[in-house]
Amino acid sequence: MKEKIYTIPVNDAFSEDCECPMCLLEKHQEDDAISFVLSPALMEPDKRIDTNEKGFCRRHFKMLYDRKENVLGVSLIIDTHIQIQMEKLKKLIEKSSKGIEDDSKMNAVRNLAGSVGKSSTATRKFIAGATEFLDELEEKCEICDRIERIMERYADTAIWMYFNDSSFRENIKTGKGFCLPHYKLLLNTAMDSLGPKQCAVFTKDINEIMANNMARILDEVQWFSKKFDYRYKDEPWKNSKDAVPRAIDKLVSYNNFK
Repeated sequence: MKEKIYTIPVNDAFSEDCECPMCLLEKHQEDDAISFVLSPALMEPDKRIDTNEKGFCRRHFKMLYDRKENVLGVSLIIDTHIQIQMEKLKKLIEKSSKGIEDDSKMNAVRNLAGSVGKSSTATRKFIAGATEFLDELEEKCEICDRIERIMERYADTAIWMYFNDSSFRENIKTGKGFCLPHYKLLLNTAMDSLGPKQCAVFTKDINEIMANNMARILDEVQWFSKKFDYRYKDEPWKNSKDAVPRAIDKLVSYNNFK
């Protein structure tokens, strides 16, 4: 595995006291991506190809609008995105319109007899095709895709540094582990990028780190709950006052884009 140019931000994030340093990296990338979309650069025609095709998920559409930095730019992005997607949907509708019209005039006896298979009518075929199109569109987001690509590189860099930087490795071992989604990302990256022995070493170490820290966060949540019992009202809160939001972050990631 070759050294990456991402070592500085990765090292900075893993030096922070947090539940998941990968979440810090992801949040930083999200902020950068939002700023880029709102910048004049994305008004260039060649930069609009991806946003026209993919659009954004609800979270990122809302973030773009709520910034109030370039509402006109957001409006223009939405304008062309709708035009392109509606043209695709229009073709699906036009292709099936005659068949749907015929289905709407289906002989009542034939309809009641159930002689037409559930998946064989033009209407049902259109619905299946439209659903597939809408499902794919719903899963698309230019910002999510951009972040995902960069996070894969960060995971690759973190694993490289784990084996080549002793201080970085110590930061991981003495840290608070990762959220479950980024734990999965690191495991999959290790499987794809490491040889059998290194993959086993990394997996063994990361599993121990995660087991210890999931037990820690569970203990903190349980103590938080106990503090609502009158028998524990005079006991100290320890580290449990913010245990619930930290546990949520641990389970589903701080960002949880989709």
